[in-house]
Amino acid sequence: MAQQSTVNGKVTSAEDQEGLPGVSIVAKGTGTGTVSDINGNFSINVPDSNTELVFSYIGYASQTITVGNQQNLNVVMESEAKGLDEFIVTAFGISQEKKSLGYAAQNIDAEAITKTKQPNLVNSLQGQAAGVQITNSGGAPGQSARIIIRGINSLDPGANNQPLFVVDGVPVDNSTIESTGTPRGLSNRMADLNPNDVASISVLKGAAATALYGVRAANGAVIVTTKKGKAGEVRVNYNGSVGFETLNQLPKLQDKYGQGFSGEYQPSSFWPSWGAPIAEVQQTVPDHKYQDNWNRVFNTGVQLDNNLSISGGNEKATFYGSFGNLKQEGIIPFSSWDRTTAKLSGNVKVSEKFDFSGSVNYSNSGGNRVPHDRFMERMMYWSETTDVRDYINEDGTMRTYSNTNPIYDARFATYEDDVNRVIGNINFNYSPTDWLAFSYRLGNDFYSDQRTEITPGPKGIDGEVPLSSTGYLEETRINSRDLTSNFYLTLKKQFSTDLNTSLRLGNDIFERKYDRVTARGENFVIPEFYNLSAASQIFASQYKSIRRLVGFYGDLMVDYKNYLFLNITGRNDISSSLPKDNNSFFYSSFNLGYVFSENMELPSWLTFGKLRASWAQVGKDTDPHILGATYVSPSIFPLNGQVGFTRNSVYGDLALKPEQTTSIEFGLQTAFLNNRANFDVTYYKSNARDQIIPVPVSDATGFSSYITNAGEIQNSGFEFILGGSPIESQGFSWNISANLSINNNEIKAIKEGIDEIVVGSQFGYAGSTVTMKLLEGEAYGNIFGSSYQRFGSDPDNLFLDRSLPVIIGANGFPSRTGTQLILGNAVPKWIGGIRNDFNYKDFELSFLIDFRTGLEQYNQYANFLSAFGKNKFTEAREDFRVFDGVLADGSPNTKEVWLGQGVGPDGVDYGAGYWRNHYRTTSENFVSDASFIKLRNITLGYNLNPGLLERTPFRTARVSIAANNIILYTPWDGFDPESFSAGAGGNAIGLTGLGYPGVQSFFFNLNLGL
Repeated sequence: MAQQSTVNGKVTSAEDQEGLPGVSIVAKGTGTGTVSDINGNFSINVPDSNTELVFSYIGYASQTITVGNQQNLNVVMESEAKGLDEFIVTAFGISQEKKSLGYAAQNIDAEAITKTKQPNLVNSLQGQAAGVQITNSGGAPGQSARIIIRGINSLDPGANNQPLFVVDGVPVDNSTIESTGTPRGLSNRMADLNPNDVASISVLKGAAATALYGVRAANGAVIVTTKKGKAGEVRVNYNGSVGFETLNQLPKLQDKYGQGFSGEYQPSSFWPSWGAPIAEVQQTVPDHKYQDNWNRVFNTGVQLDNNLSISGGNEKATFYGSFGNLKQEGIIPFSSWDRTTAKLSGNVKVSEKFDFSGSVNYSNSGGNRVPHDRFMERMMYWSETTDVRDYINEDGTMRTYSNTNPIYDARFATYEDDVNRVIGNINFNYSPTDWLAFSYRLGNDFYSDQRTEITPGPKGIDGEVPLSSTGYLEETRINSRDLTSNFYLTLKKQFSTDLNTSLRLGNDIFERKYDRVTARGENFVIPEFYNLSAASQIFASQYKSIRRLVGFYGDLMVDYKNYLFLNITGRNDISSSLPKDNNSFFYSSFNLGYVFSENMELPSWLTFGKLRASWAQVGKDTDPHILGATYVSPSIFPLNGQVGFTRNSVYGDLALKPEQTTSIEFGLQTAFLNNRANFDVTYYKSNARDQIIPVPVSDATGFSSYITNAGEIQNSGFEFILGGSPIESQGFSWNISANLSINNNEIKAIKEGIDEIVVGSQFGYAGSTVTMKLLEGEAYGNIFGSSYQRFGSDPDNLFLDRSLPVIIGANGFPSRTGTQLILGNAVPKWIGGIRNDFNYKDFELSFLIDFRTGLEQYNQYANFLSAFGKNKFTEAREDFRVFDGVLADGSPNTKEVWLGQGVGPDGVDYGAGYWRNHYRTTSENFVSDASFIKLRNITLGYNLNPGLLERTPFRTARVSIAANNIILYTPWDGFDPESFSAGAGGNAIGLTGLGYPGVQSFFFNLNLGL
């Protein structure tokens, strides 16, 4: 005992020099042991100088070190199993061993994020995580992207089904506030973050993974960790790229017929393509030709991205700073979006017991958001024989034959947004002993969004065709502030060398204040003076809200012999948006992980094996200020100096309860051949009960809808992850990772008396409008619409049976039904992706392929194109046809009909013709398979050999070329099927609308390091 001494030290990772928490340190042969604290520090009593200390940590090679006369011992541990993705950031930004988790979670590193060259961070996750569906709303600059994890979880058409985003431990806003009236493709707020500042992203999928975050993470969580400084010499890095974008797919279009109707040439006709054959008219009108407007109207988009970062520090303090600027010009003329970002973060280690850190991210973003649906609709109306690019006269008025020129509208009907955002946090950590630590984080997320929409009125020039008879100006100001406070203490206890425990107890406070003011002026009294004071009519409105959430939580982790892990969590939330009697609610989770490969003898080829299981609950509240009767100001007020309020048509249940999601999950994770291959499979099922949704009520109540608990929705499915390193040699390596997932969704219950819930609808001509509706017992995403009558169909069957013969009417054309049937489902059955990375000496090649299958969408483009005679198949307008089908009595149809307009060769008057009278009127023709396979990204890079850089100031240099979406395989006839019209904030995913077309892009990149 006289020789007993205390050894202090720190355990760090060889990869990033960061401290490793939870490392097991045992004095060999004594039973004495300890674990490293949250910063990797440890202290242990040893009997004598000959004592051997054994350091072990999951994913790292164990080390045995003889103490000798050392009183301070710094240990660097080398990674042992790089393929197992051993560490992952979980709740509140805390890094945990993936081995210890009882639920599925995935990590995407910085290289995988930046290689995709996606300005929007959400889009960079496409195809890279199992069970995660990313859908963008087109190829516009700054366009929004929507992320759904393991299916839709709410029956409320207006609910947010997207996960919580957390940046450096602070929950942040990812809302998409779309423009009123015509959609503009406004950004989701995660587009404000610079992907070049991101170090890694962790995707937490189920309720077990996100229970500690509470109600905000009921749909999963995406944990973003940004880059930080490291001790050592100062490093400066530059990343720059220039990219070019072009349209990636067009519908099949006809080029045979021009302007006019009923086959007659009419140079001032509204109808763009129902006229005479172009070649025929050209004989007498030489300038009459097919203009190929659909290819010529789009520009080559340009994207310039420049980023500079500097980092460094010493053992006491580190820092990281960056500046980035992105400029985008879209393929639709005059569409643009810019983003400027700045980041500064640092960490200060005051002592072995106390450290603090902080970071601040600033961004300014915005641009001119052209009305893409209006632009594309006006392209439908625009004559195929009139040059769309010849759009302006010398006096500034629109050059047109009568219809609105889409380019003129894009140039002068502007919508500009200007967003300033600050995300900041400060963190304090104090560890008075090796078994107790206190942590506090204060986070702020503030943004201001200033929007100006202008549609000019008349200039007062004779003969002009103005965009509006009066013109209008709308100014919108949005301010949002999120404040988050999180305090927790961590207690660690090692009961023996076999049993380690960790308990975290904490308090989480969240507050959001939101304010939106809109002022609209109409009828300019001074042409082209766009100021509210120059409008003869002014309307104003304001909306303000505040929401608070207070949570208390506990998190217990039990580790037995480093192979059996039990995790129990509990949280109680108090929400300001629920009734006082029901605003406090508790939920818990239980997670179990069993690493059987460390507990039993297994074949040598099986390197790692783990089973996991979890059961979890999570609560969910609702929007603020909806309880009881509320009052709103109509849009026409103030009027003549008078203000007015009316009672809201929606009434909130005063006994409203929180929603409750219960989930179970089972998984198997394995690695083979010394981690050269790995496989992970997960089964999950979640049920969201007591759904808070608006339900229709009788107008006699004085209201039209009632917000109450009224339903249940279930999601279940499998996720598969496969990866490995098939080849690893001296000069060449090949790494591959793939994921595949299937989700089954069912609406288990809707409150009695509610027949259906309408999520959204999409316009279609003459009865072809489709509706996405929810029915009890059916899946989310069903598209209802008109269809052809089928012989022998079951009148009680909600689904269209396309295998049955079509009934042909007495006029020889297919007969349409009078009711809407389910024509398809817009939720993919299967989604997945595969990434390959090849390295040969100084060269790198990588490519990412992703796909989705088993879904249908409504193609509004096809509906419009057919209505205006622009589809390729409408060239058959001079043909006779016998439609395949049967008569009402079941006998085969033999009647021949003409497809053209007016009086046909057979003497029958066919009016507007088949395509307008019949084809465009039936939704069935426009709901089709929207599956696709995409080469999402391919990158070829070359890292200059260090020997070539010796006489330069650069430490590293890399050049690369990349391409996105250059290969698209799909049965969809139209623009890119991935785009949808609702924007990231909507849930009507199967309605493609007239959105901004998808693009393919090519990039040239340069990376330099000093």
